[in-house]
Amino acid sequence: MARGSRFARAGVLASLLGAASWALSDLAFVGVGNPARDALTQANGYRLDNMLQQKQGDMSLDVSEGFWIGEKGFFKSQNAQGLRYRMIPLKDELKNGVETPKLFQLGPIKIRLGELFGGTGNNEKLRELKRKLFQSGLNDPQKEAENDYWLKRYGHKRWYPKYINQSGANNGQFLRGLAAWSGYDPLNEERGKTWKEMDFGKPWIEAKGELRLPGFVSKAQMEKEMASGRLLKDAPKK
Repeated sequence: MARGSRFARAGVLASLLGAASWALSDLAFVGVGNPARDALTQANGYRLDNMLQQKQGDMSLDVSEGFWIGEKGFFKSQNAQGLRYRMIPLKDELKNGVETPKLFQLGPIKIRLGELFGGTGNNEKLRELKRKLFQSGLNDPQKEAENDYWLKRYGHKRWYPKYINQSGANNGQFLRGLAAWSGYDPLNEERGKTWKEMDFGKPWIEAKGELRLPGFVSKAQMEKEMASGRLLKDAPKK
């Protein structure tokens, strides 16, 4: 009787170990997976925030916008509109070297080596989009009405037009000059020569006025500020 119970316990233990090894086989070997399980656990654009807030009334799966594009689909969508995605130039732009270095080719090997230093998301379509954003301005009637209220109550507006990124065409330089970097060229040393200022418009400056004082910093002010950091002279000995 004791021997039979021992065999029974050994059989149960062997069955449990066999079931455990089968369940963990997917994790034990590289490249082994359960296709059915993988298909069930793919996150096809699930909106976890909506699910946690129970916007559908429960915590069931909620897919963004009712459909899922994915990064590859978004890449194709941007290219169809003539826009670059992740600063990757379009095929025609890369082939003809339009605002991007051409492919570096060494024998049969082709590398996007130039994009490491000269990559940009700017092209003509993006510049057109920036001009449209500037021309549209603040076109929300509710925000305009709120601005009128804030002007009367606080003396300034609450809403301003969208900021337009001022980056533009690649001038083919490895390092930009100070004017292109800062957007300020009072002596016109680089503007129109090595730096082409974009014509998108500057809505924030137009809305708030010029930020720089006429003459910038005077010579007298510079001497005063430089003198403030100097050590005081020793007092004359008596």
